[in-house]
Amino acid sequence: MPGFERDLAEWFTDNVDQVRADLESYFGGAKPFAGRWFDEFAAIGDPNQFEATDVLAVEALSVAMPPEAAARLLLTETERFNALLRRIPREQDLWEVPRLDLSVGSPADSLHRELRTLRGVDWVVACKLLAAKRPRLLPVLDNVVNDYLNPPKGLFWVTLHDELSDTPRREAIATVCDSAPPHVSLLRRIDVALWRAGKRTGPTA
Repeated sequence: MPGFERDLAEWFTDNVDQVRADLESYFGGAKPFAGRWFDEFAAIGDPNQFEATDVLAVEALSVAMPPEAAARLLLTETERFNALLRRIPREQDLWEVPRLDLSVGSPADSLHRELRTLRGVDWVVACKLLAAKRPRLLPVLDNVVNDYLNPPKGLFWVTLHDELSDTPRREAIATVCDSAPPHVSLLRRIDVALWRAGKRTGPTA
């Protein structure tokens, strides 16, 4: 299967100093980014149901969730979304689950599609909501990272799964990302590093 436009392990090992500096400044520099609170907000709530802190988490990543969409997710149609959420593995990393758990038709994919039926929730917001609930399993993805990596359409999760299932390659990436706070998942570290690189090279947000 085609992979990312950039070889991830090679990119990280070629950009060690920049990645470490970017992670340090993002999470705790002189002017840290608001997105540093994403992981903190996301960790507050019940992992098997969407809560107001998840909306705060995604809004820390510079996206807005309309009040009507939030009300449907949190108040009036909660079980519709939480039932699917409970079917997604909780205490496993992306590379530990079968590829099918991330493929088209999986509970994660189904929930992503259901979230996008909420008015004002696009694929970016849906990805961030899922990452808030399953930070070790489902990565944040937005236009910046998508453009920077150019994954096969609709196959970002499985492509990243294939990359990180290779233990030496995953460990090489993790070593480069060791300047992030310990509570931040490897997926989030990868996201921040790529997002900052993408912001330097491209116009999208």
